[in-house]
Amino acid sequence: MTDLFSTVNINSSFQRSTRIDNKISKEFLDNFVFHDTSKKVLNQISSSLINSNQSGFTLTGPYGTGKSSLALFLKALISKEAPIKKQAEKIANFNNKHLFSKVFLNKRKWFTLNVIGSKTDAAESIAEQIDETIEHQWISKGIPSSLKTKTKKTVAGVIKSLNVLIKELEKKNYGLILIVDEMGKFLDYSSKVGSDLNLFQEIAENFSNARLNKEGEPIFVGILHQPFEEYASNLGRSVAEDWQKIQGRFQDIPFSINSEETANLIEKAIKQKKLDSNFSKLANNIIKTINGKVNKSYANTLAKCNPIHPLVTLLLNPISRQRFGQNERSIFSFLNSGEPNGFLHFLQNRNNKSEIYTLDKLFDYLQVNLEPSILVSNIAQAWSEASVSIRRAESLDDQDVIKIAKCISLVDLFGKNISLFPSKEILSNSLDISQNKLNKILKDLEAKKIIVFRKFKNAYALFSGSDIDLDEVTELNKSKIKDDYDIILSELPQLQPIVAKKHFHRTGTQRIFQRFCLVLTNVKKTVEEIVKLDISNASAGAFIFLCRTKEDSQKDFDQKLIELSQIKFPKPVIIGTSRNFNEFFSYALEIAALKRVKQTVSAIEGDSIAKKELKGRLTAYQNMLFNSLYLNFESADWTFNKEKIKERNLSSIASHVSDRVFNSTPIIHNELIVRDRISSMSMSGAVNLLKLIFNNSHQKNLNMSGHPSEFGIYLSIIKSNNLHVKNGDDYEFSLKKTKNNSIKIIYDEFLKLIKDSKEAVSVSEIYAHFVKQPYGIKLGLLPILVGLFFKANESSCALYTKDEQGKQSLVTEFDQKIAERLYHLPETLKIMYVKISGEKQVILDEFKTYVEKNFLNNNIIENPTPLNVLKPIVVKAYKLPNYAQKTRNFKDQRVLLLRDELLSTHNPHELLYVKLPQICGTEDPKKLIKEFDKIYSELNEVYDQLIEEFKNKIINVFKSDPNVSDIDFETIKLWSKKIGSRDPFSAKINSLEESKWIEQVISFAAAKPANEWNDKDFQDAGLAIEEMVRHFIMSYRLYTLRENHSETKIIDIAIFDGKNPERSSKFYNFKNTKNQSVDKVSQEVLGLLEGQNLSESEKGEVVLKVLRKIMKFSNEKDEKLA
Repeated sequence: MTDLFSTVNINSSFQRSTRIDNKISKEFLDNFVFHDTSKKVLNQISSSLINSNQSGFTLTGPYGTGKSSLALFLKALISKEAPIKKQAEKIANFNNKHLFSKVFLNKRKWFTLNVIGSKTDAAESIAEQIDETIEHQWISKGIPSSLKTKTKKTVAGVIKSLNVLIKELEKKNYGLILIVDEMGKFLDYSSKVGSDLNLFQEIAENFSNARLNKEGEPIFVGILHQPFEEYASNLGRSVAEDWQKIQGRFQDIPFSINSEETANLIEKAIKQKKLDSNFSKLANNIIKTINGKVNKSYANTLAKCNPIHPLVTLLLNPISRQRFGQNERSIFSFLNSGEPNGFLHFLQNRNNKSEIYTLDKLFDYLQVNLEPSILVSNIAQAWSEASVSIRRAESLDDQDVIKIAKCISLVDLFGKNISLFPSKEILSNSLDISQNKLNKILKDLEAKKIIVFRKFKNAYALFSGSDIDLDEVTELNKSKIKDDYDIILSELPQLQPIVAKKHFHRTGTQRIFQRFCLVLTNVKKTVEEIVKLDISNASAGAFIFLCRTKEDSQKDFDQKLIELSQIKFPKPVIIGTSRNFNEFFSYALEIAALKRVKQTVSAIEGDSIAKKELKGRLTAYQNMLFNSLYLNFESADWTFNKEKIKERNLSSIASHVSDRVFNSTPIIHNELIVRDRISSMSMSGAVNLLKLIFNNSHQKNLNMSGHPSEFGIYLSIIKSNNLHVKNGDDYEFSLKKTKNNSIKIIYDEFLKLIKDSKEAVSVSEIYAHFVKQPYGIKLGLLPILVGLFFKANESSCALYTKDEQGKQSLVTEFDQKIAERLYHLPETLKIMYVKISGEKQVILDEFKTYVEKNFLNNNIIENPTPLNVLKPIVVKAYKLPNYAQKTRNFKDQRVLLLRDELLSTHNPHELLYVKLPQICGTEDPKKLIKEFDKIYSELNEVYDQLIEEFKNKIINVFKSDPNVSDIDFETIKLWSKKIGSRDPFSAKINSLEESKWIEQVISFAAAKPANEWNDKDFQDAGLAIEEMVRHFIMSYRLYTLRENHSETKIIDIAIFDGKNPERSSKFYNFKNTKNQSVDKVSQEVLGLLEGQNLSESEKGEVVLKVLRKIMKFSNEKDEKLA
């Protein structure tokens, strides 16, 4: 048996899995296959590190595809061991300009942390690895004291240690690479114990912030066999979505090697010492059949996999990506398998050295070893049907027939993804069978209805039987709709929009172009159809692929294309066509016909085989349609505004058009902000930045510290372009020192917009202007630019806002609401440009001096403008008591005019130079100030004067009583305590403090809080207070009389005639017994009054005269109250 292994051996390196903590050996590098997928992964990581702050990456792909080997190779490229590093660099063959070289092979060195996942808590494992790696592999002899503390096995502890490690490494010009292999085991553990993934989220955010703030160069690489959310699939949808969001913190890079790369790995694994010419010829035939052309390199690789048949080598790739239940099999577990019908088993038991491991043997391997797992996978039904068909083939009792059936089964099941179908050409190369015998086998299998030939695929498939002739009914429906372009075009798939990548990398602005397909019947109709197309607001323009009608000659069609290319559309429209459009047109027709069959042939629903065949055809034609449409777009000739575009790549064409159309777009690189819709987190940062732009412009970095998102936006947009510069001891926004001319162009246009307008310009109009060509600025960036430009030119600009009632007012406080309006309600904001010179400057200077002295406590106004000079006056006007803002009771009616102007102004320029001179009656600067001060003083004092007036009114009411000589709040309060709550005025006074008692009494009398008072309220309150105070005095008088004459019954009567009362108190000892004389006289008096035909008031006057006579009324004091 040893002779059979003389030409074939399994490389020992491929008989064990790679661990990232393995020592890197020469043997590992000798056997390492650096295929295109690995190159692309390293290039993608490098590109993201250069062009963004992305620091976290995950590599996701099936078992055994070389993810861990690539991680180990990455470590070899940055190794401190010169021989290992040199050998790895030779394999990679990266020159100095390669992106990987710029990131990893520069002057910076790297420190790696290798973590291998296990079904334990991730924080514990990573904490242990941090401490162990620092202890044994630190970059220098002495470990810094900050790294000697053991890492706490918590999320916070790990993050703290990583942050310290990053900063210590940065001091030595080292970066950090944290590699977590088998990361899925940590995730699996988290899903089972119900813990969250805060650790990985925190690592991603902290690493990104460290790079953003230039505190270090940390990189995270996690290795997964399936996406994050798959590990949480059993925890419910919401948890899976949360996990998916966390994966969003990482850039996930699919690691899925193609068939050619699989062949390269197998070639390395099989130590084939001798190349067989017949085997090489076989490999060439198969590659030519699949690709339509010879690929000698690929064929040669397949040949070196001898004795594995090329078709087996090709199918091992899609089979290894297939998950059979929980059974994960890699290519190398198959190669090393001693299981029945496995490759190692085959090598040990084959009869001669020329025997080949063919597809039928692979089918037997899967059936014997994996069928239970296959029957619970997503191909269970297809496998079961294939097994039934093969058992039927076995009844023919011919081994070649059975082998062909197995070959058809495997290729049909697994070959689709690599464009491998069981055609007659493929089958003729699958086994050592003559062409004549193959033809006879295929004919017999068709006759027995074990297989069927699918014309649309030009390939065979195992067949289960049907009574419907699908070809016939499909052709019938095609004949009915072949000229209905709308029906046919409706079947075209929506192709992904094209991204103008070069334009994006150059400018920082991403522009996408949607793709559409139309039939060019006549130019006018096609123009109308283009205008009606659903080109989204997010799209910069569109590619329109045009098809020729059967009625048009190629010459007529070309002439129509020329006419159409001369028409300008609102957005850039790139016109194109190709000579091969009939191919995808025919596929679309086939799909439309098949859909009509499904709708109109009722028997389909009851025929499961025909139904499945129809579904298969639809899927196949839809795939072919997509591919054909894609290729037609790629190969089309494109025209834009009469110009025939030379570029062939669609992205390059989109960039060419974008550069031409949006030639004044600002060059700003921040992917989170330079977009039309920004995330809630970015929005929060942008709004906070706007507040700081408006309020902290004089401070370095706008007085930001730490790592808030607004700081990142500031660094990438403002600071990197030198827009916030030092001026003396302070900072300011200025465009004088920036080298970014594209921003200067926008700034100049902004100034032109507001200068050329006679009125204030709506911010939404400014946005609309800059969204269009030639600027094309994204809505996420515009508020920051407009806020920045406004602040840079605030000496000549004023901002106004409009409330829900449509009232417009000057913005004096740039708070959260204003910043949010710049994003969400730009239509409620306006900007006006104002210019000052000559006599106006003198007025401005006079008012500046006046405001500094009277409103700002002699603080200086820097860069005076009508806005910032009048702002303190307007602000104070808005802070006046509500009564002062509403009353019309002024001695000088000019106060009313001034007050209304201050509260309604929306133009500080007009207020200072037109309105104030009109109100004050002079344009002389000094006289203007004098008159203004006089008028404003009355406005400022009107409320205090009112309060004083009411105080005097209350005191006078008290003093109008002859028994009160002097009164103050303390005395009134003392009376109130004695009277208690029986009197309303007394009850209110008891609850008041002296400082605000007058205002509170007025509020009580007016039944309104102070901020709602008006003139009528004060009139009403005045009368009510007089009445309350008089009643209060009477209540206190009764109290004192009762206190002084506790045993005597008292009659106390006060008659008010005008303001001064007549009062008299008499003390009587009434007897409780009934007095008949009194009763008799009382009845006679009452009878006399009733019999005199007197009015009620006259009767009252009679009673008063009697009382005055009996009680001897006078205005003199009877008992002193105060």
